[in-house]
Amino acid sequence: PHTIEAYQRDLQQFAETCQIKKWSLDDIRLPQVREHLAGLRKRELSARSLARKSSALKQFFKFLLREKRIKTDPTELLLVQVKQKRLPKHLSVDEMFRVISMATGESDLEIRDRALLELWYATGTRISEMCQLQISDIDFEEKTLRVLGKGNRQRLLPVGEVAISWCRKYREVRHEWIRQANLKETDPFFLSPQGSQLSRQSVWKILKKYTKKAGIKRSVWPHMIRHSFATHILRNGADLRAVQELLGHRSISTTEVYTHLDIENLKLMQSKYHPRS
Repeated sequence: PHTIEAYQRDLQQFAETCQIKKWSLDDIRLPQVREHLAGLRKRELSARSLARKSSALKQFFKFLLREKRIKTDPTELLLVQVKQKRLPKHLSVDEMFRVISMATGESDLEIRDRALLELWYATGTRISEMCQLQISDIDFEEKTLRVLGKGNRQRLLPVGEVAISWCRKYREVRHEWIRQANLKETDPFFLSPQGSQLSRQSVWKILKKYTKKAGIKRSVWPHMIRHSFATHILRNGADLRAVQELLGHRSISTTEVYTHLDIENLKLMQSKYHPRS
């Protein structure tokens, strides 16, 4: 769904360019497409975003050609640069601990936020998976979390004692919020005080709030929690296949990017400490 939304935005941007330039469908040739992409490049978009936008246009014009809406495909000779896999950015262990500790649990909201941050870092789930969590997905006795991931694939994750303890505290807060709002027991685990399910935007705001409180100046986004989880457990000796299972990756090659990250770390250490580096 998020890829579809991104493609829709990409095509909307192209439609806006056509409107500004007064291009009709018949006017569009490869130079017009390149002009549009050059305008986007000036906005300092990442190579990854530009590659996706180019791909969206190619798919769009292929569709128009197939439907006989156009006679030739203006993007036929447009090259989409194959993007290199970016090394995932992550927080250090110290930074991660600082962010989590900023939610002290002194208020009901902070108890919820602490439970969310602890559980997120303990399991390395995606932000969408955190938002979709149901109360029935958490087994408080067995200390496990059932997650519905991409492609509706389920995985069962272990949860550490610290995270499960905060989730128990929040469960009491959650019950009181539902009672005060005069609502029936609801499925979503992470709620607002009014009893509504937390959205992705709400979770991102929570992360931003505690990142700022922790004094971290650089940009931090939700997927960095997942990257931090994977990087930290691999550096502590976790097996790559086990990490693949925990993250819900179909292919081991997706998980292997974290080992490349560790190689970069080793290179830095070598250049700093080796007498002939």
